[in-house]
Amino acid sequence: MGIEDDKSTIEAALYASDRPLSLKELKETVKTSSETYIRKLLNRLQKEYDGNRSIELKETNEDMFNLQLKEEFLPKVEGVVPKTKLTRGTLKTLAVIAYKQPIKQSELVEIRGGRVYHYVKKLLEMNFIEAKPHGRTKVLRTSKKFAGYFGVEDQMDKIRENLQQMMR
Repeated sequence: MGIEDDKSTIEAALYASDRPLSLKELKETVKTSSETYIRKLLNRLQKEYDGNRSIELKETNEDMFNLQLKEEFLPKVEGVVPKTKLTRGTLKTLAVIAYKQPIKQSELVEIRGGRVYHYVKKLLEMNFIEAKPHGRTKVLRTSKKFAGYFGVEDQMDKIRENLQQMMR
């Protein structure tokens, strides 16, 4: 593949993803080991999106990138932009999970009450959280979709990556 094909592949991946993509993911998508090459492609894309365009290429966190609508266009298109609706209870539950993660579902029930099962089910359906069985309960944590949707880096993944690098 050539530079233009690789740039288009990165653009397609960023457009199709529901969350920011890391340099590592972009390298895998283009099948290269060169971070410099990916940054060169991202810089070319950035130049194309600069100026009078409605979409921008943004580095959301360190080495995480996404395509998004420029803020000045949001009010103009808010009637056609799909929104993820989170009820107050679901949002409060998500906030507790994000703050205390990883958290056992049984501990979450103690904090938020019995209705939490409904909220957890909704958050799992929306892919904002992940649940892993742990004995008779589940361990909950936020997902990559959560990180992308709220524009925060998924700290657990970063911690895992750092531990893996230290163990090499």
